[in-house]
Amino acid sequence: MTSSAYLQNTTYDAAKAGVDPDNRLLWRRRPQRIEAEILRDSILAVSGALNPEMFGPAVKAPIAPEAIQARNMKDPYPKNLKDTSATHRRSLYLFHKRVVQNPILQAFDGPDAQASCGRRETTTVAPQALALLNDSFVRARAIDFAERVENDSGADPDSQVRLAWRMALGREPSPSEFESATSFIKLQVQRRGTRGSSQDKAELQNVALADFCQAIFALNEFIYVD
Repeated sequence: MTSSAYLQNTTYDAAKAGVDPDNRLLWRRRPQRIEAEILRDSILAVSGALNPEMFGPAVKAPIAPEAIQARNMKDPYPKNLKDTSATHRRSLYLFHKRVVQNPILQAFDGPDAQASCGRRETTTVAPQALALLNDSFVRARAIDFAERVENDSGADPDSQVRLAWRMALGREPSPSEFESATSFIKLQVQRRGTRGSSQDKAELQNVALADFCQAIFALNEFIYVD
């Protein structure tokens, strides 16, 4: 564990890449994406919604009806489940029906329960980004994250950006990242305000902050181990 090979980071080196573009000689560590269950747990933990309860029976998390393709009418997966603290336990405790996969886990290469899985494959495909943008679970946790940030940092947008960055990524944003983040929130407030929304400025600010928190969940730095 103290060897130079084990301690490598993922920093790109143009000179070394010119000699070994496929990294066959392992001149840097290949980026490693966290597994689907860990991604879900990380989203819950950062948002402050994680239920740390241990042991006990599995829980059935809500799954959108359109994602349920099973035709088992005798014992179907429930379609009216609620998103509650009881369903926010670690992914280890999720109930898995073989023919009904959790959409966010499926998008990030969670094993198919209908087939043996000797080793997980890691893919990078468009539905992963779309899941982080459109999945109702991710959106709900982004709202939770925004509320947590506002409660801890107050209403100052600059403080909110810095705190969200520290909570999710464990570091301060760089000057360019900070500028991009604050500009994004301001632009979201303007865009949402022009859609005929009846929300006041404070409510628009909260929704824009949730948009920003959801964008953080989609960052490579959040879903990859560096």
